Amino acid sequence: MKEREIKIVVVVISFALILIGYLSGDIGVFANLLILSTLACFSVFALFEYIHYREWKEMEEKLPYFLHDLIEALSSGISLQKAIKIVSKQDYGSLNNIVRPLANQISWNIPIPKVLDRFAEKTKKSKKVSTAFKILKETYVSGGNTIAVLTTLLDSLEMLRQVDKERRSILNQYTLMMYAISFIFLGVVVMINKLLIPIFANLQATGVEGGISIADPCLNCFGVACNICSIFEFLSYNFIGLSQDKPYYFVSIFFLLSLIQAVFAGLVSGQVSEGSVKAGLKHSVLLSTVVIGVYLLLFRIGLIGV
Repeated sequence: MKEREIKIVVVVISFALILIGYLSGDIGVFANLLILSTLACFSVFALFEYIHYREWKEMEEKLPYFLHDLIEALSSGISLQKAIKIVSKQDYGSLNNIVRPLANQISWNIPIPKVLDRFAEKTKKSKKVSTAFKILKETYVSGGNTIAVLTTLLDSLEMLRQVDKERRSILNQYTLMMYAISFIFLGVVVMINKLLIPIFANLQATGVEGGISIADPCLNCFGVACNICSIFEFLSYNFIGLSQDKPYYFVSIFFLLSLIQAVFAGLVSGQVSEGSVKAGLKHSVLLSTVVIGVYLLLFRIGLIGV
């Protein structure tokens, strides 16, 4: 099944589940199906985005090997068309999806400038790969020294690879910092939950004049707010495992804030370390999983849950 078909199926099933939950009239069922559908859609779309990202990264990593083999083939005195056909038989991982169709179209006697333009446009998501095809096309059209130009291009790619490697080694400390921030945020949540909220709740309960109090908005909700509170209630009592006799509003808010912070911290980690938000999807998934596990553990040992 193709990617587009899988996405359509997931979206349709998710919509159907949400509709079933809404028609059931049970807020617990509706919230459960809504959370499940949202996670399913996010996971599937994020998975495909990350797969595409890895494919393009592999193409960029294999591009120097392709250029090296192409230079060696051209050095034997054969034409560019024959050189591309020869090197296309090698294994370049994800780059095979570009190189082999390129060789096939050349074998169909399609003008090589047109073919190179077509594949430069097709690979525009990767600036390195697209630029390589554009340079190859311009060199072929102008009749320049193709071997010399490709050798210079190969040296430039190798230099960029070394720079990128150094950049990653330097910025990896910031990735660790984003992970540390997520755990610090959990620590802050524990401190607020165990120290501040009980104090404010006592002030409100005793009616101390001039005292600061934090009211639970779900105690006196109305309209749409009650539906939101019902989702919070379901999240706290059924997912986290909060006792029915304890207030759920702050517990659910803390949990959602921690989860949101983990997701965006992961995205920032990918942008900082690898220069792409898509690369941060793996960090987001990992951090979200860790936060959920740690949150449940903290609740079980009594550090969260007023």
